[in-house]
Amino acid sequence: MQDHPHLRIPMNRRTLLKSVAAVTVGAPLESLATAARAGAAGTYHVAVCEQTRNQILIHPGGPVLWTPANRLWRWQAPATSDWNLLSDIKFRETTAFGWVALVTASGGRVGIVNMGDGDELLWSAAPKGNPHSIERIPGISAVVTASTSPSDKITYPGFLTVYGPTNSDDPSTLTNVQEIAVEGAQGLWYDGNDLWALGTWTITKYQVTGSHLDTRLVKVWGHTFPAPDPFNGHSLDADYSDAAYLLVTGGGSVQRFNKATGALTRMPQSDSGVKSFSRIASGESFWQQASGIGKYSWCNSEIQFFDSAGNKSFRRSLEGYGYTGQFYRARLSSVNFS
Repeated sequence: MQDHPHLRIPMNRRTLLKSVAAVTVGAPLESLATAARAGAAGTYHVAVCEQTRNQILIHPGGPVLWTPANRLWRWQAPATSDWNLLSDIKFRETTAFGWVALVTASGGRVGIVNMGDGDELLWSAAPKGNPHSIERIPGISAVVTASTSPSDKITYPGFLTVYGPTNSDDPSTLTNVQEIAVEGAQGLWYDGNDLWALGTWTITKYQVTGSHLDTRLVKVWGHTFPAPDPFNGHSLDADYSDAAYLLVTGGGSVQRFNKATGALTRMPQSDSGVKSFSRIASGESFWQQASGIGKYSWCNSEIQFFDSAGNKSFRRSLEGYGYTGQFYRARLSSVNFS
């Protein structure tokens, strides 16, 4: 692990991180944002899936440049083909490990990284089918992943995989307990009560039932986007400016989704090719928009930031790294569900 030079953590880092978590809602590095604190530029941090070197990076938001000296955290994916092309990053709070990072790779693998103790890969599995999202359910410690395509086992073009543990404090005991067909499944978000899934045609709300190996998802409600053109949903995120909404990208747009009514409202920042969109409590936001060119056409070397009115404000790219970063997804570094 490589930490920010001003945030060096001593040998007993696990104990320290748990004490910090109690004060700052689970931050693994002092000042990593929670939604309540992310109220102005410079008070939040941004995590990206960077595919040139296949790594997760965290840098400050706001006016600070994205240089190695300003980097807050880095995780390097294992050098195997099934970890190729990191595609999702989320952060969640656990009782046993403090903050963990949830990661997926288009090569077919997903995992949980212990941010508080040497970046150990606590658990990994291979749902295959081009995994694009992952979520963890608190309390029961179950994990759900979303794959966009068929696998060697699942012939349907997209599916969710549910993993239940035999020991909720030991991620290595997670076992595949359920698979659900969802065409083009790309986005997952747990809002503290229910799990939401985004696919080619649908947004679906699931209740999480049972525990351990009896964990199951039960469909509660679903919204289907109208034909003839598929929505091709990409990302699903909390709107930290209003807990009543989720943020959805797809269909050449960025939209706010009202969880209670199912209503969708187009955001002023809407455009085609947006792979992820995040909004902090102040209303400021940022997105990753596919460049459509080159080897990494689905990526972009820059992340676009917006002010609270939805106007473009600045961009960030890697500086001083010695190579051009290619970002697939960018997300607020927070463990908050809403």
